[in-house]
Amino acid sequence: MKLQIKSFCSIKAGYSFRGQPVADETGPFYLLQAKDINAFGEIDYHQCIKISTDNIKSITPLSQGEILLTARGTFKAAIFESEKPFVTSNAVFIIDVIKPTCYKPYLAIWLNSPACKKQLEKVTLLSATTPTLPRNALNELEIDLPSLDTQKEIVEAYRLNSKQYAISQSIYNLRKMQLENMMNGAII
Repeated sequence: MKLQIKSFCSIKAGYSFRGQPVADETGPFYLLQAKDINAFGEIDYHQCIKISTDNIKSITPLSQGEILLTARGTFKAAIFESEKPFVTSNAVFIIDVIKPTCYKPYLAIWLNSPACKKQLEKVTLLSATTPTLPRNALNELEIDLPSLDTQKEIVEAYRLNSKQYAISQSIYNLRKMQLENMMNGAII
């Protein structure tokens, strides 16, 4: 069945900071930015900085399981899974599935899919040369939702494929090092 995302998700933007967020090792929150989400739907939590919230009236931390979608540039989605207190800027949408018709990992994978990218190309605005996704356009995105069992099967196949890719990359890198060592006379 085809559904608009707004029919089964809540969507909000991250916090709109006034100016550059101030790094503060004693701050209560880590700041997750769009650059921390990669094209494979993974979040690099290690490069996130702690920030001061002294000048912020009200800010809500991210919750585990929320889906983060970058709002500018190359659109990338990932599931937030950290137990630490994180916030995000308004360059990231926070999506939460509120109806049981959609499996969260399936939605995150779909948001990174060519089918979604094709829809996004039609609705994005160009701000200078950077594509920007308006929230109302995100609300209108249509997703083809198979049964929950099929969504879970697709997610499991995707995860296995990602593991296989990582293993293949490791094998390639090890073989490359072995060959380089052979050329340098380290292995005979």
